[in-house]
Amino acid sequence: MLMIKTLFILIICFLPQCAFGSSDFTAICYHDVKSIDQGDLDPDQYALSPENLLAQFEWLKVNGFQPVSVDDLLQAQKGVKPLPKKAVLLTFDDGYLSFYTKVYPLLRLYNYPAIFAIVGSWLDVAEGKYVQYGNKKIAGSYFLTWRQLKEMQDSGLVEVASHSYALHVGIQGNPQGNKQPAAVTRHYVKSGGYETDKEYLARIRVDLARNSALIEERIGKRPRIIVWPYGAYSKETVKLAASLGLSVNLTLEENLTNDIDDLTRIHRELIIANPPLSDFSYMLNSIESPDPIRMIHVDLDYVYDRDPIQQSKNLGLLLDRIKAFNINTVYLQAFVDGDGDGNVDALYFPNRHLPMRADLFNRVAWQLRTRAGVDVYAWMPVLAFDFGEETYTRLGVKEYKKGQVQNATSPYKRLSPFNKESRKIINEIYADLAKHSKFYGLLFHDDAYFSDFEDFGDGAMQWYGSQGIKQTPAEIRADPALIQRLAEIKTDYLIAFTKELSDTVRFYQPDIKTARNMYALPVMQPESEQWFAHNLEKFVEHYDTTAIMAMPYMEKVSNPDRWLAQLLATVKKRIPPFAANDPDKANFSKVLFELQAMDWEKKKYLKADVLARHIRFLLENNVNNIGYYPDDFLGNQPDLETVKAHFSLRTFPFTRR
Repeated sequence: MLMIKTLFILIICFLPQCAFGSSDFTAICYHDVKSIDQGDLDPDQYALSPENLLAQFEWLKVNGFQPVSVDDLLQAQKGVKPLPKKAVLLTFDDGYLSFYTKVYPLLRLYNYPAIFAIVGSWLDVAEGKYVQYGNKKIAGSYFLTWRQLKEMQDSGLVEVASHSYALHVGIQGNPQGNKQPAAVTRHYVKSGGYETDKEYLARIRVDLARNSALIEERIGKRPRIIVWPYGAYSKETVKLAASLGLSVNLTLEENLTNDIDDLTRIHRELIIANPPLSDFSYMLNSIESPDPIRMIHVDLDYVYDRDPIQQSKNLGLLLDRIKAFNINTVYLQAFVDGDGDGNVDALYFPNRHLPMRADLFNRVAWQLRTRAGVDVYAWMPVLAFDFGEETYTRLGVKEYKKGQVQNATSPYKRLSPFNKESRKIINEIYADLAKHSKFYGLLFHDDAYFSDFEDFGDGAMQWYGSQGIKQTPAEIRADPALIQRLAEIKTDYLIAFTKELSDTVRFYQPDIKTARNMYALPVMQPESEQWFAHNLEKFVEHYDTTAIMAMPYMEKVSNPDRWLAQLLATVKKRIPPFAANDPDKANFSKVLFELQAMDWEKKKYLKADVLARHIRFLLENNVNNIGYYPDDFLGNQPDLETVKAHFSLRTFPFTRR
């Protein structure tokens, strides 16, 4: 009786504050259901106790949430019948016996439909044998039988989905031996290198086809839903799955609300740590606000060493430092500028156009993600790829000076994005990065700019003409209004080109975030957009993060502290901290201030207390997104303990004594 009263109190206390529209729905991902300890005390973080599952089902019922089936989603998509308000899709992964013994009875009691995803090879394991699940072995008897599965499918409440036949494993994804999700990883074999695209897609097709045929053979119905192992998928695997009749895709992306218009990527909220009812209620009713960002911008050159033993030691030092800082984001260099001229002449990943200095980016990015728990952005140039003078003359940015069009003389020797061949090369480099690496986001380097004298190549002039500027370079340069209009066109074109590159990466990694470096001058002096083709408002609109280079010593100002205050005031004036009438879409939350840790003119690191003072100033003025560059993790520059006290996301950043 006491348990019922407690449950009733919790239901009343956490009544929902919002309702979803008729085209919106929420999807929830469960795994095993068993008697476990609460929260972080239990080693199985994906399991839920039967008591908490019952409480959640009752809470859904009392608070007006209505579980729906895939048929309901498809009918709503076709306009046959709208979804109920607060529709929720219940899904259970992996094929555990507990679904039959503990979940299925509750589904029948509440008349709730659910999706149940099975890994075919796990149900096919011989009697007395074990299933390899990550680093542990699970007895085959822990999974249900085909007879039980057919019984539930025939009830009409449970729809069986494919969770692959044998892709719920990690396979070697680089020469160093990192295990990565099999469905989205080009397998690396020491004797033969990476799978080709053809071999990779054939492997995925064979697996999915085998599981669909097996399910149809055993329960009499072919699946139409694919639940991607680890939530890892790509647009090419979605296309492949659709060709096999698997048209509905379930993932684990961080987005609570789904829309019936797109069932090729249903986001699911993962139930972890056996949450109490209060947490479950909060999950379904809260409006998420962006987390603060603490970022360190890392040179992969500092990790690289010809000696693999030393390289491994360097990586260990980086991981230890990032973990000690307790931050959440790293911008990681993916390219090589061997001669220090600002132009990329090699890369840290396999690709078809430039030399590979070492197959290192994927290794370091994966270790940072799995061992340090940070989001890794691939720091990439947009245009400054060095293929030699001949290629630069043919494909590079052109400037108009002294009455003639010539190769641009800027230190950055950029390929012109107005040139079709240049765009193809750069897109292929980004595609190769995405195929061979796993990362969270893209950081577009500061080489994506045009001065007011650039770009006047043939492709660029044709584009300007299509936008209404048909004058000659001389006529443009003589007309201030045309110069300003041209700056806006170039700004828009570079934004569109980076979106094109993002889309190329998203074909392989659909949930990629984007960030772009921005110089401080066009922030503080908007008229200088002519010199950079940078615009703060447009950057904030089009990128997840705009990383403003808040680097007073690079700008050679006399009073760095005052300059930083002026920069912040200007940003707040141009990008209000809260969007009009919608604080949850605050544009200011999309701005990051990237401080400098080194005085490059003096070729030495700033004193750590200077960097700490700048961080403290930003925090005191309600700036949540802060980063710095560079970081020498080999020499402890800047000093970790000095900076950490202000930079760490940990509530108590100091060592307790």
